[in-house]
Amino acid sequence: MADEDIYADVQLAKKPEDECANSASIEAKKTGKINVFLWFSYDAADTYFSQLIISLAFTPLALLLGIEIGWTYTFTFVIVSLFMAFSNLLIAALGPIMGSISDIAGKRKGAVIIVASIMVASTAAVTPFVSFGTPMFKFWMATILFVIANFCYQAGRMFYDAQIPFIAKTEQRSFTQALGGSLSFIGSVLGVVTSMVLVGIFGKPTHIDTAIWANASIRPEDIEYGGLQWMFLIGAIVMVIMALPYLFHKEVETPTKVTLIDNFKQSRKIFRTTGKEILRDRNSLLFFLGWFFITDAANTAILYMTVTIQGAVGYDLATTNYVLFAGIGGSLIFAVITGLFMNKYGPKLTFIVNGISWAIAVLIIIFSGWEIGGIMTPKWLVFFGAFFVGIGFGGIWIVGRQFIMVLAPPSKLAQYGGFQKIAGRVSAIVSPLMYAGLIFAFEPQFGIRNAYRFALASLIIFFIIGVGLISFIKDPHKRYLSGERAPYTGLYDKQQDEEIA
Repeated sequence: MADEDIYADVQLAKKPEDECANSASIEAKKTGKINVFLWFSYDAADTYFSQLIISLAFTPLALLLGIEIGWTYTFTFVIVSLFMAFSNLLIAALGPIMGSISDIAGKRKGAVIIVASIMVASTAAVTPFVSFGTPMFKFWMATILFVIANFCYQAGRMFYDAQIPFIAKTEQRSFTQALGGSLSFIGSVLGVVTSMVLVGIFGKPTHIDTAIWANASIRPEDIEYGGLQWMFLIGAIVMVIMALPYLFHKEVETPTKVTLIDNFKQSRKIFRTTGKEILRDRNSLLFFLGWFFITDAANTAILYMTVTIQGAVGYDLATTNYVLFAGIGGSLIFAVITGLFMNKYGPKLTFIVNGISWAIAVLIIIFSGWEIGGIMTPKWLVFFGAFFVGIGFGGIWIVGRQFIMVLAPPSKLAQYGGFQKIAGRVSAIVSPLMYAGLIFAFEPQFGIRNAYRFALASLIIFFIIGVGLISFIKDPHKRYLSGERAPYTGLYDKQQDEEIA
């Protein structure tokens, strides 16, 4: 099938304010196989950034730089956390407006390329800036550059996700994005491998534990950066190589002749209008609330997974890496299965299954290697927990994308994606604070290992709330597949609900 076929039978929107509520006329009518694989390359590249830079490199680098300045570990931890929070709030505040600008322009690929270029450049710049100057200068440059890179990473994801209806036809979108999500975990594997290789070449950095009290004895003269600072420059180079095929993919465009200034003015107005639409639409409101709770808990589980496996279960770093690979393996397998399941049963049921998988994963990890009544449960249970994490992690972002496509009018996909960023980024602040607070509260009485378990158990409550909210959504999945688009008339009428069921 020729890739040019994605442009077949497409009617371009002539005005940005045109209503596309019940028509898929501006969407792709064909799915080019080569085209979608070119598109997938960016997903793998930005997953690589998330694994290497966000998960493995930035936090330990910033913490070591702060200690080198002479700050206490606790003070440094607070400062770094504030920068992370600011970065998340920045995309939460500006995401919907940026999405609206993209929707009005009718082009998304160019927006991805622009923010990705800034992301790569700011990431690469960290290495030379932390190689010279005073510790104070190095700390502030590293954190400022990271805020820029992380903001662009989040914005790039938003624009990238909004491309799906413009490169794949309706009935193939679930599987297409699921396949891309599965392949994207190549980026996760390469991120871990890159870290291991650079540490092997340049040496191990001073070990940093997420548990603040475990680092009280670290002194500035003890600090070694090893391969840590090189992860940014080498990582940026690898990202460019991975994402190069993306430059050659094609999307259906709906271009408008609107100047950038007029676009920005319209976007500010549309931001308020779309926000009111979401508040009035029960499905959208339930989704964003459910998304907040489930991704809140999921992000926290991912953030603290390594330290929890070591702190609660008692595995060393080498074994922990094998546990993480088990989780990545589950993601690779179940991303595709999620797409097939979602195409048949819809995003609502898929999201509920996903939330339950996360809760099961947390429960298994809690009981792994736990001594209860003189009996020690097997540590190896954590591998099964990691596998269920893979099920949840492999599907959660795919389900989120599909829900946005189903709930948003075709002309407002990136805007809805921006509001999704608000829920996702704010949630990335709340749960980690609660998690750390519970560890501090339980550690004196129950010990550090059990404190980790109790903190992890709190996440189950978030998953239960999220699944409960999602269960009240009236899923218009079948109507979406038939070509109808939001807003769906009569969706909340009893008779209509029975027809959909």
